[in-house]
Amino acid sequence: MKSTARLNIRLPDEDLRELEAIRERTGQESLSDVVREALYHYLHDEVATWNGEKIQAIVPAALAEDVEMFIASGDATDISQAVTLALAGWVEEKKRYYLEGKEQLRQKVAEAIEDRGTRKGMARTASRMRVQ
Repeated sequence: MKSTARLNIRLPDEDLRELEAIRERTGQESLSDVVREALYHYLHDEVATWNGEKIQAIVPAALAEDVEMFIASGDATDISQAVTLALAGWVEEKKRYYLEGKEQLRQKVAEAIEDRGTRKGMARTASRMRVQ
């Protein structure tokens, strides 16, 4: 059995009424069940934000309108999530580009070294043929 701890918290009456309404809608037995479930979702669903940094940016109005449209269509829950998803996609694209570019550069260098070695070998063979 998991160890548990008892917490004693104070809430404004408005929040307490909202928790009670949630308990009634969800059919949970107690406010403690509602609070436990809320904390569970907060801790597990929001895990990506715990080590996050807040960034402020100025974006063109048309872009902001597009973001709002995608949020309204259900692609993101809010502006923060939409921007995080967009930024994550952009970063992954850049990582792929640079990693593939790095591999292509390595391949070109290897080919150039091999080509240079082949040319040197051919030059040595040609000079030996002239000597004979």
